[in-house]
Amino acid sequence: MEEVPLLEALHTKYANDAVILGISIDVSLERVDRVVKEKEMTWPILADGNGFDGPIPTAYHIQGTPEVFVLDRDGRIFARPASVKQLEGPLKDAIAASSGR
Repeated sequence: MEEVPLLEALHTKYANDAVILGISIDVSLERVDRVVKEKEMTWPILADGNGFDGPIPTAYHIQGTPEVFVLDRDGRIFARPASVKQLEGPLKDAIAASSGR
């Protein structure tokens, strides 16, 4: 959760060009709601309460948390940085690539 401030900064900085989206693998939707409020997360968080067996974690082969992906406009994985700290470079590259379409 120490990466929340960096995600918030990226969410604000790239609001017109990209979407920061969280995927929760928590089985308690009440806990998800509580954490989102406590950490003041302002970006969308998808949660279905099915943990790692939910359709989105299954589709992207999520093995643990946090996992970070940069998806292109077609929903394909553009990059998979090791952490949020390494997110901005691939995010800029994906934005530039989609602008060249």
